Amino acid sequence: MKPQNRKQVLVFMLAPPLPAVAGGDIYAVNALAPFTEEIDYHLFCFVGGNEDVRKVESHRHLYRQVFKSVHLEKRPLMPFQMPRVRRAVRLFRHALRGLPFIDASYCSRSAVRAARRIVRRHRVDALEINSSHLAFFRKFLHRPALLVSHNIESDIFPFWLPNGLHGWRLRFMEWVARRSRHAAHRVEIENGFGFAAMTFISANDMQRVMADVPKYLMPLYFKKEGVPYEQKTKERFNVLWMGGFGWYPNAEGVGWFVREIFPGLREALVANNIALHFCGSNPPDELSMLHDGTHVFVHGFVEDIDYMLREAHLLIVPLLSGGGIRVKIVEAMSSGVPVLSTSKGCEGIGAVDGRDIIIRDDPSAFGKEIILAAQEPARMHALSVAGLRLMNECYSESASLGAKRMAYERVGVL
Repeated sequence: MKPQNRKQVLVFMLAPPLPAVAGGDIYAVNALAPFTEEIDYHLFCFVGGNEDVRKVESHRHLYRQVFKSVHLEKRPLMPFQMPRVRRAVRLFRHALRGLPFIDASYCSRSAVRAARRIVRRHRVDALEINSSHLAFFRKFLHRPALLVSHNIESDIFPFWLPNGLHGWRLRFMEWVARRSRHAAHRVEIENGFGFAAMTFISANDMQRVMADVPKYLMPLYFKKEGVPYEQKTKERFNVLWMGGFGWYPNAEGVGWFVREIFPGLREALVANNIALHFCGSNPPDELSMLHDGTHVFVHGFVEDIDYMLREAHLLIVPLLSGGGIRVKIVEAMSSGVPVLSTSKGCEGIGAVDGRDIIIRDDPSAFGKEIILAAQEPARMHALSVAGLRLMNECYSESASLGAKRMAYERVGVL
């Protein structure tokens, strides 16, 4: 029996979210944990293999704090991993069903059947779907649903046609691609799957949705106790990059940094006692080759990113693509760390160049600002203070949880 007056919500996520170290996981968990006294959550997430399962098992105590039950669904094969005939059948079936992101789809009969069992077993009242990549569950599960949008995903995952196709194979894949793009647009912009409400991390993304659906801006927030800028070490100027390289815009951006910016920085790093720190899982080889243990440190995955932020004098965000907002910027500013970014990297944050942030798109100018930042501590201190002010005004806990509560009220779980 359900506890009296407590709604049962089935939460869908692309991967196990705890411990929450990646930006998307932090965003999602921050907006779940405060409501556990009012709502019973059940988690449905995908795992890539036994290592993911063992990770969840080793952190069961964290999951029990948020979720009443946890279901781990094996990640379906990607089309490129399938035999040719099976691949064609799957692409054709998903295209006819109007499913988005067909070339990287999480949809499978097994996943839908498992979700239906959970809905029946726990008498689920509503769905909370993190990422439009999982929006297909709303199509198959007839429950009121909230779409928690982290990005306009079709900006990042449009549809990648395989190389070397000719004739009817090329025409078939072009047809699938058109259907996939159209379906993604319908889900994200037109609310084609009929979500009862949508939340957005970015005002820019929210304004693009034209459907007549209740929309709520749910900003990311961090509770941080950063080191006051004037108290940071004077022995070395630490420049930080953070972000997993499995996300294409991160890999693309750091590649641009390595090829276009770093060559002009080599001598200046030594002259100005600058250390570059790259934190993120699966760093590309071209970045790893720069590690020298003196002025360039490629750390890989870092368990305690708060330590790196406390030591950092500057965060760099050399991104060229992506949607939503950069969680790393909000996290850094919330810790009092000044930020140097491209225009794309800080899109949607609301920061103003020269007041809250430094914005440079030319690789030479980007590199020059790293050197100037090491030479101008007073300017960095002013940027630190301004960034903290922006976070307090626009990225507060009360604003985020207030938006989430209104969305829950619309869906009928509060």
